[in-house]
Amino acid sequence: MAIDKRAVIEDGAVLGENVEVGPFSYIGKNVKIANNVKIHSNAVITGNTEMDEGCEVFPFAVLGTDPQDFSYKKSDFTKLLIGKNNTFREHILINTGTLKDKGQTVIGNNNLIMGQVHVAHDVVIADNVILVNAAILAGHVQVKNNSIIGGGSAVHQFVTLGEFSMIAGAAAVSQDIPPYCVAEGNRAELKGLNLVGLRRSNIDKTEIDELRQVYRKLFRTNDPIKDSATNILSTTKFQSVEKLCNFVLNTNRGIPYKRIINE
Repeated sequence: MAIDKRAVIEDGAVLGENVEVGPFSYIGKNVKIANNVKIHSNAVITGNTEMDEGCEVFPFAVLGTDPQDFSYKKSDFTKLLIGKNNTFREHILINTGTLKDKGQTVIGNNNLIMGQVHVAHDVVIADNVILVNAAILAGHVQVKNNSIIGGGSAVHQFVTLGEFSMIAGAAAVSQDIPPYCVAEGNRAELKGLNLVGLRRSNIDKTEIDELRQVYRKLFRTNDPIKDSATNILSTTKFQSVEKLCNFVLNTNRGIPYKRIINE
């Protein structure tokens, strides 16, 4: 363990083996940090925060502060739960949860959270997610595995971003984005499939071709979208298509695609 003498570690904080803490960083009394974590200088980890092994926290990152929500009371003692092998770059801000939800903000495993990102209360980020510089996630947002959120983009509260979704830079997302889809614009609309992400994940070409056909049936016709999803579910053999159709059937905030207008 290498803790700089200028760091502040409050009594009660729990640090695992081989943890590094740089100068002028602050670790609060209710923080628990697992093995092999590196915390650079001038970082703040506070609140009821638990961080699993292998994470790296860069200067001026702030983790575990109170949620920016009028309902929150100091006595609520809500949590920030962080998984393994996450990277938190400079000047990010991640808050704990609120009792309006499950009382916890959750960061999964193997995520890259770039500089100046804000992750609000009750957000749940799964695994292998990239948040590019200055992205903003409002409260209660859900981000599924392998998603990419572009720089300067903003995601409205309670939105769900499906797995392998990709949000273009400077987008304003106010509705749910289905798995495997690309969205861009203000307000963001679907622009197609995340073909690069699909190919990188070694999904078979036959399955990608069917996803393309399904995308057109769902989002490029005037047929009722949920009827189309139900019909496709009854015939497909691909799990990815099932995930896409089930997402359509269960969306809470709707899906932002452009309806075809018959002249």
